[in-house]
Amino acid sequence: MRADAPSTLRARIDASALTRNVAAIRRTIGDRTLMAIVKGGAYGHGLEHVVPAVLGAGVRRFGVATLAEALDLDDLLTRLPHGEEADVLFWIHDATTDLVPAVARGFEVGLSTADGFVRVRDAARRTALPALVHLKVDTGLGRGGFTPAQVRDLLADLAEAGDCHDGEVRIVGLMSHLANADVPGDPATVEQKELFDVLHAELTDFLAGPGARFATGEHLRTHTANSPGALGPDEVPGDTVRVGLSLFGLSPFEEITAADLGLRPVMSLVSRVLTVKEVPAGHGASYGLTFRTDRPTRFALVAGGYADGIPRAASGQAEVTIRGQRLPVVGRIAMDQMIVDAGGVPVEVGDEVVVLGDGHTGPSAEEWAAWSHTINYEIVTRVGPRVDREAVTTDGSTPEEAHRG
Repeated sequence: MRADAPSTLRARIDASALTRNVAAIRRTIGDRTLMAIVKGGAYGHGLEHVVPAVLGAGVRRFGVATLAEALDLDDLLTRLPHGEEADVLFWIHDATTDLVPAVARGFEVGLSTADGFVRVRDAARRTALPALVHLKVDTGLGRGGFTPAQVRDLLADLAEAGDCHDGEVRIVGLMSHLANADVPGDPATVEQKELFDVLHAELTDFLAGPGARFATGEHLRTHTANSPGALGPDEVPGDTVRVGLSLFGLSPFEEITAADLGLRPVMSLVSRVLTVKEVPAGHGASYGLTFRTDRPTRFALVAGGYADGIPRAASGQAEVTIRGQRLPVVGRIAMDQMIVDAGGVPVEVGDEVVVLGDGHTGPSAEEWAAWSHTINYEIVTRVGPRVDREAVTTDGSTPEEAHRG
């Protein structure tokens, strides 16, 4: 954000909604530990607005995808007024990733390959600090993670390896990821759960026996649940849950709404009307002239387009809210702007436009997802960097009070 050139399309990030969502999630997960997933710039919401509020709600474990994201998060934590401390886990890296900064800063590293284990061990030696790792196992999703055969081979190799010193690499966690947790009762979730339980038992035996030098002496942290796994009706393994989407007030289920889960959307996108003009019947709108008016009407030009993350695929279906009225976006959504058919609504230049709201204040992420044939996850995470984020609250507190919880 440039203070001397604020963006016209702005993302309002509701700190009080974050606090409320953390409380609602905790009521559901019980005594399990909440790990806040803030990858992808906190799902497009902006780390600097999300992390303080989540810390204020008492969360002390965070997960991101990449080392760069972990470093950005750690830098933010050190800049906060009281130098907040939190555990940080990341899991996407390869042979080009220097893991020395990760070990030096005490990050927890998710490992999916034997090569990754060697690289994190080497980083521990270069820093003279212990490497903290979570073994990631593929229980059926088919993405990252050791297959059952691979993790068993790893444990067998580690049991015989004479070049790994006590405490050099500490296995602090076991993790997996669910494929169909957003479909309650899906048999695939049961299959993944059963396989995870087997691998958990094998790893526990390893750490208590031949792999004792990799143990911490503390409880092995386990986690498989994403938002649907954490908030859905199915029982899934783990003393920790990794919650991303639902933290931001969106539901991961098709048939269960955010309101049903006690969640409130954190982000709204608000723009302004740039111009208003009278146009005759038969007038075209935007590139390709895919829309022509069937009557004399008024076009309102609104700042915001696909460079900001507003999906072009929603062209011809999308709506926005101006003066409390839902109005259609006509023609193709362009890179920086879109045309709204204001009809008889007395829209004026400078009027506020709610591009994304909670379904009442303006179109929801779910509506935008339906219009563009995607999912609500993508709608919020695609909001671009030239959209300024600003902290707001809707419960009467200041953002600072919300951050303090």
